[in-house]
Amino acid sequence: MPMTSRRMRALRAACRREHGAAMIMVSLALVTLFTFAVLAVDMSMVMAAKGQLQSAADAAALAGASGLATGSTALATSRAVSFASYNTAVRNTRQPVVIAPGDVTFPTATRVRVVTHRTTATGDPVRTYFLRFLSLGRTNTTDVRAVAVAEVENVCATQCLKPWAVPDRWSDTNGNGKYDAGEPYNPTVTGYMAPYDVGFSIVLKIGNPQQAVAPGNFFPVDFPPLGPGVHPITGGSQYRTNIATCAPYTIGPGDSLQVETGNMVGPTRQGAQDLIALDPGARWDTTTNTVTNSAYGFSPRICIVPFWDPRTPPTSGRNNVHITKLGAFFIESVSANSQVTGRFMQISTPGQACPPGAAGSFIKTVVLVQ
Repeated sequence: MPMTSRRMRALRAACRREHGAAMIMVSLALVTLFTFAVLAVDMSMVMAAKGQLQSAADAAALAGASGLATGSTALATSRAVSFASYNTAVRNTRQPVVIAPGDVTFPTATRVRVVTHRTTATGDPVRTYFLRFLSLGRTNTTDVRAVAVAEVENVCATQCLKPWAVPDRWSDTNGNGKYDAGEPYNPTVTGYMAPYDVGFSIVLKIGNPQQAVAPGNFFPVDFPPLGPGVHPITGGSQYRTNIATCAPYTIGPGDSLQVETGNMVGPTRQGAQDLIALDPGARWDTTTNTVTNSAYGFSPRICIVPFWDPRTPPTSGRNNVHITKLGAFFIESVSANSQVTGRFMQISTPGQACPPGAAGSFIKTVVLVQ
């Protein structure tokens, strides 16, 4: 039956209504897509800035903590500010991260907190392009911050030790300059400790088991530490190499080192001269108790040595020494008869942290805690 004109008009009107509804849906969809596009572009800028600022904060906090470990809060602040600037982060383009001394704080005596930023208040906000269209009150910038906290920890065991086993300090009650049975010794009471002995000048001289234990009379030792099935490498050539390079053995309290029985006067002098030749311009600054004029960030003339318990010297039946802790010093000179003169100092280097409550270590490490 033919469709009446009234029914045709009704059908056309319905189509027009559906077409109008579709246009509305398409418009809403376009607005939604635009909104997501806005968020994708600007939020990617914000997230990139956040990640870059976090990397800068982490680096600055670790650098600051290394300064705290070997110097003072002033050195820690200076290092943190410098290392932050070595990083870049998005603003409108990638630019150096600039922080002020006020962005570096010290929550505790062993922690450094660093804030990096791209904010309006500090004059360096992140530029955005579309977010302001979503809110009439917004500007075309946004604030981004990152925070990192690094802590200084005492190190009790590490690698790259020099093969010089030095007797730790004891209480020389009779003042005769040598260890006598019964004289008090405690590594954290009578022994050499930081920061009290930083800058203390010590002369290391080769000793032998037949002599009385005296301050600075070290024993040449072999690596690796003694243990089941372990055979230390002996001989003057290896000993000299262990002085001039990094021996890849982790050594700390509780380890025992075999004493080298050969004549090590020549290899000691030669190994120490090798180290001095690597950084001849380095000098000890008695004002700041630090190394200056070094050609390196960490002078090769800075040495880590094991201290041993003076109550248990090597004997004819026991040719080893028992390690109680580690020390660090800067080699100032070596004499013709192989006396090595140096200064105790604090350093920061990777290693195994000491048990809780340990103190007085010359060696520190830094770790991120936030």
